[in-house]
Amino acid sequence: MEPLATTVPALPVSSDVDLVRRAAGGDTIAFERLVIARADRAFRTARAILGDESDARDATQEAFLSAWRELPRLRDLESFDAWLRRILVNACLAQFRGRRRVHDISLDETFVASDPGPLVSDRVSDSDVVARAFARLDAHKRSILVLHHLDHEPLASIANTLGIPVGTAKSRLSDARAALRRALAIEGEALR
Repeated sequence: MEPLATTVPALPVSSDVDLVRRAAGGDTIAFERLVIARADRAFRTARAILGDESDARDATQEAFLSAWRELPRLRDLESFDAWLRRILVNACLAQFRGRRRVHDISLDETFVASDPGPLVSDRVSDSDVVARAFARLDAHKRSILVLHHLDHEPLASIANTLGIPVGTAKSRLSDARAALRRALAIEGEALR
């Protein structure tokens, strides 16, 4: 992702909550600061979910535009990051639904190496195999795996992001891991 313009006028050091409050009041410079601090992570998350750089750019841009439009309605300013992640995941899901075909998934090495234990057996560790297996998953399963294994979000944070109970997030993560294991088995068999 191309870096955002760094010619933002200097602001006094403020907390994120203060920046969120100011942005909610229409302060574009405060909102730009929030975006700059979160743009790379948001793009990385979108790219891991969607597997396509162009689609990830579109989803990330749509998420930030939606956040700007909806920010005045955010009640709990301290939950800005979870709220923004929810908007991003929804933008990715909308982008995923709008596709005519599924792009090849290009997982970065961080996802493969971040927590391979529950996902990848010793015999199937090739990142191409993992990427093909990941491509077999629907967007909802991809999203929860990316949030947990790539973004290193704890279950409580994922539950907050997705607007679901923690137990449901745990169950969905377990289901997504099982689906990925099945997909890895299929891809592993295809290599033989």
